[in-house]
This record gives sequence, structure tokens and C-alpha cells, in this order.
Amino acid sequence: MSKVEVYLEPSQLNNLQNILNQSELGIHVLFDNELIHNVFKKPYDEDEFFNPENLKKVQDELIHLIQLKTLTQKQDYIQTLDEDSKHRIVRAYFYIIENNIRAQKKQSH
Repeated sequence: MSKVEVYLEPSQLNNLQNILNQSELGIHVLFDNELIHNVFKKPYDEDEFFNPENLKKVQDELIHLIQLKTLTQKQDYIQTLDEDSKHRIVRAYFYIIENNIRAQKKQSH
């Protein structure tokens, strides 16, 4: 596994945290409902998603997404991606949300 260092400004961290907080409430501001629906209606292989080549792609896409400063820039970037990349980033996003929720539940006990 590679070590990745990414510098984020405080405003970028706050922006990301706000997006994640909204997502945990079911408000997904980065993606339209149609894209989310299309991603999850397609069968997919979890092993394929977590293969090293795919993880490298999604890592690069997420780093680029996170470094964009505004919500509009993030949404515009997602729109420029091809279908496979959009689906990959949506799946990664939902894995992140799921892991955050699990981590919060563990901390509350």
C-alpha cells in the first residue's frame, strides 16, 4: 500500500466535513440522485473494486475532488468524469460514509 500525503487548507477540511455530515443525514450534495441510483442498480464485484489498480484510480480521483475549493467545482469535476470513474467515486464515497458512521457508533459506546 502506498503512503499518500495530501495537504488540505482548513477551509477544504471544513468543506469536506460539511459534505460528510450532510451525507450521513442522507443529503448527498456531490451527486444527483439519478447517478446514485444508476451506480447501485448495477451489479458489481467488490473484489474488483478493491483491486490495487482500481484503488489507485479512485484515490487519485478523490484527492483531486477533495482539493477543489467549492461545492460547484467538485460537482463540475464529477460531471467531467467518464461513467466508470463516476461510478467508482460514488462507491468510494459511500464506503467512506459507511465507515464514518461505524466509527462514530464505536466511539459512542
